[in-house]
Formats: sequence, C-alpha cells, structure tokens
Amino acid sequence: MKGYLTILAGLFFCVATPFTALSQQNPSLPDDQLPTHVINFSIHKGFLIPHYGLMDYYLEDKTLGIRLSIEKVVQGGWADSFSYASRGVEIYHTSLGNPKILGHSTHLIAFGNLGIHSKGKGRLKFGGGIAFISEKFDLENNIKNAAIGSSLNGAIAFEYHFPISLKGGFSLSPSLRFTHYSNGAYRLPNLGLNLFSMGLSLEKNRTPKYNSSKTEAPSLERNRLQAGLSIGRNQLIDPESQLSNNYNLSLQYIHTAPSNFILGLGTDIHYSQSYQDYYTRNSADASSLGLLESSRAGLTGIVGISLGATEIHGNVGYYIYDHQKINGSLYQRIYVLTKLGKGFRLKFCLKSHNAKAETFELGLTKDLWKK
Repeated sequence: MKGYLTILAGLFFCVATPFTALSQQNPSLPDDQLPTHVINFSIHKGFLIPHYGLMDYYLEDKTLGIRLSIEKVVQGGWADSFSYASRGVEIYHTSLGNPKILGHSTHLIAFGNLGIHSKGKGRLKFGGGIAFISEKFDLENNIKNAAIGSSLNGAIAFEYHFPISLKGGFSLSPSLRFTHYSNGAYRLPNLGLNLFSMGLSLEKNRTPKYNSSKTEAPSLERNRLQAGLSIGRNQLIDPESQLSNNYNLSLQYIHTAPSNFILGLGTDIHYSQSYQDYYTRNSADASSLGLLESSRAGLTGIVGISLGATEIHGNVGYYIYDHQKINGSLYQRIYVLTKLGKGFRLKFCLKSHNAKAETFELGLTKDLWKK
C-alpha cells in the first residue's frame, strides 16, 4: 500500500507542477542568457518501489544508472509561457536491483524540459520512449519475474531538477526522478517496474554569440472537435492468453486556453478481441459472444498541455456500458498527439485500469471542426 501511494503522489506532483508555470508574470529569461543547446551527463542512485509481495524478497541492491542527453532550447510561440523550455533525447542505462531476475535496462527517451519557477531555476523534465530490459519472465528459468514479460518495453519518466550555474558555461543539477517501465500488456506478466532515484548532473551549455529575437506565437485552434481511431495488441489474463487486437473509436471536444492548458470531454467505444479468448476459456458456449458483448463504451474527462505541434493529454474515463466487467469500469489514458497536417494528428497512447496497464495504442485523429 505504501508503494502504491508513493506512485500516486509522485505522478500527481509530476503532472500538476508544470502548470504552475502558466501563471508566471515574467515568463522568460533574457535571450543572451539562454543557451541554444545543453549536453548533460548524470549519475543516478535509487531503488525499485516494490508493488507486489515477492518483490520484497528478491530485491537485493539499490539501483545505479548513468545518462547522456542533449537538448535544444526553444524560444517563441508556446515556449514563452514558461521561464525555460527545451526538448531533447536521452539514453539511460541502469541496474534494477537484482541482476539475475530483473537484469538491467537501457532506454531511449524523447523529452520536454520546462521551467516551473522564476528565471528557469526549477525545471520539470518529462518524456517517453522505448526500453530494452535484459531479463524477462520465463516459465522455466525466471518464474519470479512477474513484473516484465518482454525484453522490449515502453518507458515513461518524470524528473525535477534544479540547475546551479558554474563558470565556463557549466552547471550542476541535483534531481529527483521517477521512471516507469511497461509493455502495455503486450506480453504477460506485466506488473511493470517503478524506479525512484536521485541524481547529479553535469551540464554544458552552448550559448549563442548574438541575441535571438522572439517569434510571434502561432495561432492555436482554441476549440476543436476531433474523431480518432487507434489499434493495440495485448494479452488479457495470463501468459497463456491469446495475443489479440483492440480497437478504439473516440470523439472528443478539446479547448486550449491562452496559457496552453487543455481541457476537454470525450467518449470512447472500445472493442477487444481479447474478450473472446477470455469468454472461450470461461464459458462452455463461446459462440454466443457477439460484437456488442465484446465492446465497451465510456465517457472521459481530459486535461493536457499544448507544446506547439505536440500535445500531451491525460484522460480519466468511466465505462457506462461494459458487458464483461473484467478490469473494472474506471480507466485512464496517457497519450501524445503530433500534428501531421490537414487536421490529422498521430496518436500514441498507454491505456490502463487503476494503474494496471492494459494496452499500448497507435492511431490517428482528425479535426472535424475547429475555431
């Protein structure tokens, strides 16, 4: 229970704190104080948060990780809502507390980095990508690893850091970091790994020789109605379950405030072939399961943030129709939307039920109306 509450508190902090920057009175540093690129090398020491009983017995060591990242500072447009804004990529390698059962992880993440206090001192870094984990569940050779069922996984990270300027364009940056690994139930078991760590970074800033002028903020569609279609694959019950497709049709109303904060409402219709497999294994008459019984319909509330061509959304929904009621009626989504042009956006999503991952989804959305 303590580990679960820690995760909820950490996620709430990481999601809530970026929006405190939206009310800043003096949003950005002078141009001659902003670097164009930042190179970062860091060391992280931490621990896995045990979230099932067996984990308490086989976690032997603390975790130790190293990271190399490069980021580019963004100015103008949406970035002027923050005291500091950049985007970049990182490669991160870490141990996982037990080399025989959990092995180690190497991930590649694309991230955003936003100043959430005056003059860009306190910053929140967040992003997602892919991770390779060296040890996975195996019925014969690694049955204790109930956390990870595949070598390839998704990775989500939140990091709060506080740069301290040194001479010569260098800075030291202590940090607190939360990293989550999951395969979205593509291969079971998939309880996931939750890693909390403290780090110390050495950064090198490359500052331009001249002041760059700010660009005008691009006009945003403040209100829009969008439809979306996405597909995912997962196992529903256990490692012996059939790997099946899931389809999701959505309709959403999105409002983007001048501060780039997003609010919205939506509806989902979710069809899962995994239900057929579940019903086959638990009923003598599987042929009676039709299209309607394999579908769920829900209503969702939406919060998010616009970063120009990219948006990050978090949804909480409730199924008003759910024939099977396998994982409960409350569900969540975290997803990224990226503009493609002509009203289309690429959508990548992690869907879960009460912090238990159900599937990754990939799809498209189309603006039906905007103003």
